[in-house]
Amino acid sequence: MAHLKQTHARIIVTGLSLQHDQTSPKILHLCSLATPPDPNYAHLLFHRIQSPDALSWNCLLRAQARSQDPIRILSLYNELLKSGAKPNGITFSFVIKSCSNLKKVRFLMGIHAQLLALGFQSDTLVLNSLIHGYIAGGSLNSACVVFDELSERDLISWTELIKGYVRNGRAKEAVELFLLMMEANVRPDEITAVAVFTACAQLGDLNLGRKVESLAFKCGIRYNTYVVNSLIDMYGKCGSIGDAWKLFDGMVNKDVVSWNSMVAGYSRCGNMEAARRLFDRIPKKNEVSWSLLINGYVQNGGFKEALMVYREMSDSGIAPNEAAITGTIAACSHLGSLDFGREIHVSLDKSKLQSDVILSTALVDMYAKCGCLGMACELFDGIVKKNLVSWNVMIMGLAIHGKASECLELFSEMLKDGLIPNSLTFVGVLSACAHAGWLEKGKEYFDKMTRVYGIAVRAEHCSCMVHLMGQAGLLTEAFEFIRDSPIEHDVATWGALLSACRFHGYVELGKFVGERILELDPSHRGAYVQLSSVYAAAGRWREVLEIRKKMKDIGIKNRPGWSYFDLNGTIHEFLVGVNSHPRIKDIHSVLHTIDLQMRSQCYAQTAR
Repeated sequence: MAHLKQTHARIIVTGLSLQHDQTSPKILHLCSLATPPDPNYAHLLFHRIQSPDALSWNCLLRAQARSQDPIRILSLYNELLKSGAKPNGITFSFVIKSCSNLKKVRFLMGIHAQLLALGFQSDTLVLNSLIHGYIAGGSLNSACVVFDELSERDLISWTELIKGYVRNGRAKEAVELFLLMMEANVRPDEITAVAVFTACAQLGDLNLGRKVESLAFKCGIRYNTYVVNSLIDMYGKCGSIGDAWKLFDGMVNKDVVSWNSMVAGYSRCGNMEAARRLFDRIPKKNEVSWSLLINGYVQNGGFKEALMVYREMSDSGIAPNEAAITGTIAACSHLGSLDFGREIHVSLDKSKLQSDVILSTALVDMYAKCGCLGMACELFDGIVKKNLVSWNVMIMGLAIHGKASECLELFSEMLKDGLIPNSLTFVGVLSACAHAGWLEKGKEYFDKMTRVYGIAVRAEHCSCMVHLMGQAGLLTEAFEFIRDSPIEHDVATWGALLSACRFHGYVELGKFVGERILELDPSHRGAYVQLSSVYAAAGRWREVLEIRKKMKDIGIKNRPGWSYFDLNGTIHEFLVGVNSHPRIKDIHSVLHTIDLQMRSQCYAQTAR
């Protein structure tokens, strides 16, 4: 741009601009392509043209489009129409792009109407741009209408709509459209293939993925890095880590996406040891590499390891992205690592936190699970645009702290705010009722869930209801509730009834329920222990001995107790009977001193 301005200045000084009328249009054309863009300079050049034609208007629009100011482009388009100049296909491509960037579908519909009025209904290039615009603007249905009305569909038409389906999570329709495209004898390119592989990955359908890859191969799709990366991702998400590794191992030019896709694949299949080894081999890690490893550990229960990786990432000087921060906060929630969670909270920019509902919600969840309900409420109140997940997290946080009244009040506020509850919302509400022992309220909300909101009953809802009935001593009603429910109940629901049987001394029902749990999970240690307690409470010691013998015969042992302790951001892990902590001697020494002091105090009080 600087060179262009210097050349323009020389033209003006030498008087050439006065001799040639086409100087300004030509410089305007170059200005629209120059880097960095200067839309103000383009405007000055444009206004020197006495009768700008469509080409000049398009150059001005292009210069403005590259400055990322979509509202200004619409304003210029209105000026173009008022001037009497006739827009062409290139004009509409800039205007459609600006409308989609603004997410204003009604503007796009207005442009669509003008296109038809001006006779562009057979212009595939312009209508492809409109399909793209509708999808980017969030109106896939409108894009489908344009696609259906196309007289001639080219590769771009099919690919744009396939990508639209994938982007909107409608993977099955994306694959179906791809197969229709093949029937229409339109050969896919690499972009189409990647979109369809992504759809197969979303579906997690390995056989379909292999079928689509075979079709793409027969069509001569080049296995470049872009295509192979999408295949690695697809096979990883479909659970075929062997196929993913073969592709990865055979790649000549691996980029960071290739490495990241394999790390994600190993994490997804639970092999964190392989994921970590591969991660350590990545030549140049980016923030996505780190976030994938952190979230892999979180998803596989390696919460302590996730925090250690976050520390490594910070020490390496790489700024964590949203996914890494959210995953680490989740690990803090599971470990009860309040200090670590606070450290992350302090490091976050306040303005960013207010606008980022995902991070704010993760922090609300962390503080609630770590016992800081007041801080959780404060953060929740500070979220400007709360989504359903935010409300659900806060409702559940209040429920687990036994704040049943506040939980139900918050649920009422959520409804007043115009949000429609989902299945997880009612898990929180019913949990609150269960904690408070409000059987009638629980029944009322359970009825509303199915009758008013049409939410399908899940095992979690039934577990809360059984817990409520068990607390009230209505064990026969609880059993009939489980028996008559249309869903297949899990161990947790039957376990709630078994706990009630133990508490109320229902031996025969407890025996039946315990056997039902062991049918679902033969190695369920808790069921044996609970059933043993039921028999012990009834004085049936022979059955107690039989259960213990059975546990011994099948190799079920009582799991040793364990705990985590967070001190100054470092996680200390303790396991009963294991003295592996580096300062275990100091810990035992202090415990011995405390024990002596307690004995001394106890002796002194007894003497008095």
